[in-house]
Amino acid sequence: MVNFYGRKKPVPYWLLLSIAINYSFCSNAFSQITRLQGQVISHNTGEVLIGANVAVKNRLVGTITDARGNFELTLRIEPPFTLVFSCMGYSPTEVEIDGDNLRMAVRLEEQTLFGEEIVISASRIEQNTLASPVSIEKLSLMDIKHMPAANFFDGLYQLKGVDMNVNSLTFRFPNTRGFTGESNYRMNQLVDEVDNISPGLTFAAGNIFGLSQLDLESIELLVGASSALYGPGGMNGTLLMTSKNPFDYQGLSANIQTGLMHLGADYRDKPAPMYDVSLRYAKAFSDRLAFKITANYLSALDWHATDYRDRNRLDQTGITRENDEGYDGVNVYGDDIIVPVNLADVAPNVAEAVTENLGLTPGTPEYEEVFNRVIAAFPDQVVSRTGWKEIDLAPYNTDNLRVSGALHYRFRNNFEANLSGSYSQGTSVYTTTNRFSVNNFNISNIKLEVRSPEFFLRSFFIAEGTGNSFDIGGAALRLNEAWKPSTEWYQDYIGAFTQSRLLGGELNDSFRFARMAADNRDRFGNVFNPAKPAFPLPGSEEFEALWNPIVGTSVSEGGAKVIDRSKMWHIEGMYNLSKKIKVVELIVGISHRIFIIDSQGTIFFDKPGEPILINQFGAYGQLGKALLADRFKLTASARYDKNEYFAGQFTPRISATYAVNPSQQNFMRASYQTAYRFPSTSDQWVDFDIGFYRALGGLPVVRAPFNFDTNPVYPLSGDNPITDKPITDNGPFRFKTFGPEKVTAIELGYKGLHLNKMLLIDAYIYRNTYNGFLTQQLLAQNPNTPEEQRFQVAISTDDPVSSYGWALGSDFRLMKGFVVGGNVAYNVLQEGFSEPGRQNRFNTPDYRFNIYVGNRQFIKNIGFNINYRWQNSFLWQSNFGVAQMPAFATLDAQVSYKINNLKSVLKVGGSNILNQYFTTSFGSAQIGGLYYVTWYFDQFLN
Repeated sequence: MVNFYGRKKPVPYWLLLSIAINYSFCSNAFSQITRLQGQVISHNTGEVLIGANVAVKNRLVGTITDARGNFELTLRIEPPFTLVFSCMGYSPTEVEIDGDNLRMAVRLEEQTLFGEEIVISASRIEQNTLASPVSIEKLSLMDIKHMPAANFFDGLYQLKGVDMNVNSLTFRFPNTRGFTGESNYRMNQLVDEVDNISPGLTFAAGNIFGLSQLDLESIELLVGASSALYGPGGMNGTLLMTSKNPFDYQGLSANIQTGLMHLGADYRDKPAPMYDVSLRYAKAFSDRLAFKITANYLSALDWHATDYRDRNRLDQTGITRENDEGYDGVNVYGDDIIVPVNLADVAPNVAEAVTENLGLTPGTPEYEEVFNRVIAAFPDQVVSRTGWKEIDLAPYNTDNLRVSGALHYRFRNNFEANLSGSYSQGTSVYTTTNRFSVNNFNISNIKLEVRSPEFFLRSFFIAEGTGNSFDIGGAALRLNEAWKPSTEWYQDYIGAFTQSRLLGGELNDSFRFARMAADNRDRFGNVFNPAKPAFPLPGSEEFEALWNPIVGTSVSEGGAKVIDRSKMWHIEGMYNLSKKIKVVELIVGISHRIFIIDSQGTIFFDKPGEPILINQFGAYGQLGKALLADRFKLTASARYDKNEYFAGQFTPRISATYAVNPSQQNFMRASYQTAYRFPSTSDQWVDFDIGFYRALGGLPVVRAPFNFDTNPVYPLSGDNPITDKPITDNGPFRFKTFGPEKVTAIELGYKGLHLNKMLLIDAYIYRNTYNGFLTQQLLAQNPNTPEEQRFQVAISTDDPVSSYGWALGSDFRLMKGFVVGGNVAYNVLQEGFSEPGRQNRFNTPDYRFNIYVGNRQFIKNIGFNINYRWQNSFLWQSNFGVAQMPAFATLDAQVSYKINNLKSVLKVGGSNILNQYFTTSFGSAQIGGLYYVTWYFDQFLN
């Protein structure tokens, strides 16, 4: 307690806080009031610019121009100070206010030169993109609007060195520099510096839970290691998406898009529509208070996964259920060969039963003749159950709803507080150990933040719900057992096959008769014996009666429904001390995160009502110093993070940039970086029965119930958990300490302007070395016995792993606004695993390139953009399977027409307009052409 003026009674803290706050707000009341007026127009056309931003440099105060390009700004700031004028598509202009020029006319020039972009993510401070100490790609608001893609996230592949793994229409992952899979744990994805992740999945599910394009201001992609400033996970890169501030982007905007998909698909006889509608409204009530609301809804028939090759004989074409009894289709479920049943193996038992029924005596000629005849009738043939195609099991009617809102308040011209929240829900299909239906998956988040040009303090909370999501493959296995247990099905099959063969039936006829008897349904759908259960046809009442309870019952209770109600709470702060310590740039930051893992025991090692809590702490700092007349800059960063289940991690970064010429238009850069990731939630805690093996996390507590110490496990000979055999010659598998994965990255780069700033060249070369690489190991317990059980366990390895690569990109501005450019990237795995039962999962093509040409206005109000990309074939390794992914190329294009009197833009275009179906990962959807028409409206469109 504190006493005032000798008072004996203490003054409560809340009163002191109230006085301090009121003093902070009122201290400017006695400052000089400066009133500014003016108009902002285009230098090129003379047209007034509506909605242009007018802001005080290094202060959080400003306004926008009205419908006549005029502005008024009343400030409690004494001159001199600087005003910054900016507008989309124009170069920012600064005007010094010295007390005399209180009414002004400002002309902005169209942005026609490269190298003018300002980025923040590379060092958490504003800097010219040319001078970035690390490889960085930026897409401005103008770039995003003119992308030849249906939405901005689909167009990220145009960035240099970016791969895109497409699971389905909305579930896609960008990645750089390899080592990815169906999930991307090695890349951070942030929205307004808030993790855009599912707390249970611990990776970003594409942009299902991200920003609407209407609310997107810019994208920055840090290519390569970036943990030093952004924390665990940034081993391959960090993607930062920044939304529009309601003070700077006001008014009503709308985007309505419709399109066609599935043209020429072999699984449909007609195309299907796609609809995408977005709305955004923002308003500043004064220079203090503003708000925004956004809403976006997408609806479509999702891309189909239709790989019907036999997963165990991918190189053999033409294998189908009709011509092979052991068929196991890639995107067919319920036909999985969990315990192989080979007719040759069961033949002796059948022969014994036949001779016994005939009353024949072993050793007699009659016995031997019948016995051998039965044996000869049974071929060496594996038999699998019939199964269902994914198209019959997965709800392909995808949708995605995203709503958000934010309230912003500015005070003392230096501080801005905002309270924001969002809710997102989506239905899609996702590939992991099985294919999963992500059905009504939803995420909610809320953020409270206070920031200024020097610091920020924020806290956010994320909660997820899996809705009606289920394991498609697991559900099919359970459906088989529900309508007829496998023991009974195989008995019926073998009995009917034996009967047909012994009566002289041809082999193929006997196969057909045996399956008809076991399924109790012929290939035309007719029931063989109405008194017995029959194979349930998709869509039938019998099918729904069995299927709905399975997908509606949790995995822990014997069904296939996945429950995940995990949550994450995070608080962090950063302070830029550069203005207080003039000799160097200095920033410091700190964070604390809590995961609450709650799957009700369906996915993870938690129990119903007993979620797993994980605490994680981090702190970082960065020093920067400019030398040699600001041509040479040295930057050093370091971060320390501690997860309660793992040892602390220290990740330094040292980088240097050098301006080759005094004009600072050409920069060399070099960096030594480290990055790391703690094992994902799945890597740590998964405990999931796939059906033919069990997936386990790497923590000892998760492995303990299976007694690996006393009942050892042995590695499998390869990466197929079903067909590969245990290796027992070298003794049991020895588990190493399970912990974080770390990468050391060395990079050299160049970025510069040439030919009077008309040509931009950007290039880099890198090498990555990994320590403690995280992967999965296939193991068998009680090998080669009836009690054999198989596992896939997350492990840390001591194996040396390294990769290297390079990339080159250029953009060239021609006369009359034409831009041509391209980029090429190369990545290769230099050193990887050789041990059996585990995978490298580099999963990236060695070569890929983009070539593009565009003009925002080659004829008055008409613009266009065309992009052609190609990537080489590569080996895909994952839990779902291993396969060679073919090379493919796509052509994307769009033409836009600006309708000035309607404040609108009409855009017609297509992604993959040549409609060459391709897939980016084994077992995922086939991606065809998407042809769209988009109408965009903006109240302040110039």
